[in-house]
Amino acid sequence: MGIVYGLVLILIAAFVGGVLAYKFRLPLLVGYLATGVIFSWVFEQYGWASYIESIAAIGVALLMFTLGIEFSLKKLKKIGEIVLIGSFVQIFLTIICGILVFPIFGFDFYNSLFLGAVFSLSSTAVVVKILTDKGQLDTLSGEITVGWLLVQDLATLPFIFLLPSLGAIFNGSTGALWGVLSLLRAVSVISVSLIVILFLGRRLIPWFLDKIAATGVRELLLVAVVALCLLSATIASYFGFSFALGAFVAGMLIASTSENFAIFSEVRPLRDIFSVIFFVSLGFLVNPVFILEHIVFILFLTFLVMVLKFSISSLLVLFLGYHTKIAFRVGVSLISVGEFAFILAQLGMSQKLITETTYMTILSVAMFSLAISTPILVHVDFIYRNLRKFLKEVVPVTNSIFRRFNHQDESRRLDLENHAVVLGHGRVGKYVSKALFAANIPYVVVDYNNHIVKNLRTTGIPVIYGDPSELDVLAVANIQQARTVIIAIPDRMATEMIVSNAKMLNPNIVIICRTHQEDDQKRLKSLGVDEVVQPEFEAAISIVEKLLLLFNTQMPKIKEKIEYLQIEHNKL
Repeated sequence: MGIVYGLVLILIAAFVGGVLAYKFRLPLLVGYLATGVIFSWVFEQYGWASYIESIAAIGVALLMFTLGIEFSLKKLKKIGEIVLIGSFVQIFLTIICGILVFPIFGFDFYNSLFLGAVFSLSSTAVVVKILTDKGQLDTLSGEITVGWLLVQDLATLPFIFLLPSLGAIFNGSTGALWGVLSLLRAVSVISVSLIVILFLGRRLIPWFLDKIAATGVRELLLVAVVALCLLSATIASYFGFSFALGAFVAGMLIASTSENFAIFSEVRPLRDIFSVIFFVSLGFLVNPVFILEHIVFILFLTFLVMVLKFSISSLLVLFLGYHTKIAFRVGVSLISVGEFAFILAQLGMSQKLITETTYMTILSVAMFSLAISTPILVHVDFIYRNLRKFLKEVVPVTNSIFRRFNHQDESRRLDLENHAVVLGHGRVGKYVSKALFAANIPYVVVDYNNHIVKNLRTTGIPVIYGDPSELDVLAVANIQQARTVIIAIPDRMATEMIVSNAKMLNPNIVIICRTHQEDDQKRLKSLGVDEVVQPEFEAAISIVEKLLLLFNTQMPKIKEKIEYLQIEHNKL
């Protein structure tokens, strides 16, 4: 019954920790780890810790399994060069910095390399949640960040393969020749695994899952998938590889099947429960005495890691030609140490690749980075705006530096009058500008995606590179003489600033903007927006019109129904 009592207590502890973390607006992960630290003495006293660690291994397996399901080469192609180049270079430079910096604090070469690899990863779950809550997931910075995090997550796979082999070489547990052979073996296994994955993923696994899905019994599909996950993990463990690695391979096998989305939705609740147990169990291994004795060192190291990651990632984004605001947002999004760092830390400790001090350092720095980075990311635009304002006033030379990085040139000020200003040339803005061009209406585009701006300039379309929410950029677009401004960027906070600045420069300008949130309509109207367009509602209107035509409804009746829906929508 010990395992039952242990599970009951750990789930209660996780719930309490999660609620407290939610109340203080911290990542739930921090709450789980904290309650694990607090309740660790209970589990040690009753001998339940060993049971929970076994169950936690299933949580790691399911976590890696769902990552494998989400893996897609097509997805990697879509995220573009900035994500592929930027993320790989960022991971490499973070590891190099770790090798150079951590020996100063007494870590040997391999432990420094391990710390660099672990700290190069950021928290996908926390960052995506915050971006979703802020309505910035579909923005340029949001898309870059999510793609970057995806590549970081995938980097966990080679780390799981290579770090143990490198550890055997540098720690001297095997000879240099044997260590090199072990490394080559790991690379060979990766290659063979990919061949097996391609064969099984295209032939056997889809056929097997199709047969199971054809029964229409969801329980059978769930049991078959979880069994496949744990079987693959067990086989990998038997051959000397990570339990989590085998689960990832199983996920990749299923990723190519037509049932992958259904499988992910079925497994996700199970994964979440077991993952919570895993993160709480990690708290058992965190020694509160270690944190208290080394609190200054841990806080300093957390600050150092966050600054290094921010500097590397933001400078890379700038180097690849993006706006300082995009670089700042992406840099801040990547300063945390992510959940897969805990998995690598546990791997290193279980295989005695790292010292206990290194292990405690990883857990402590990861916890503090998650707690500190969350409020910073929530208020990133406020911080950017005030930091730039401060630097502009206190260090005037930085203003010219910002202008140079942002390719901002006031000599480009346009002489257009009674024109339209299209802010954003993405999925909505590009069609608006095409319509204006076809109607021979004078217009100018403003965007802070340098690649889009370059393409528009080659076609002769008047375009300004800059942040649409900045007063100076709107002035360059000569918004003072414009007739209308169309806000086509999916950024709620930036939209409010644009409306305020546009009205300041031209109180009579007509503002049309898009929004995905029904709650934003009244707020935007109160700020001075003349027309608020919600894409989802417009799609619903189009569907209703086609639906009523299908049922032979007369056109006057259709218009009447649509007008009714529009009136009801405007009441929200």
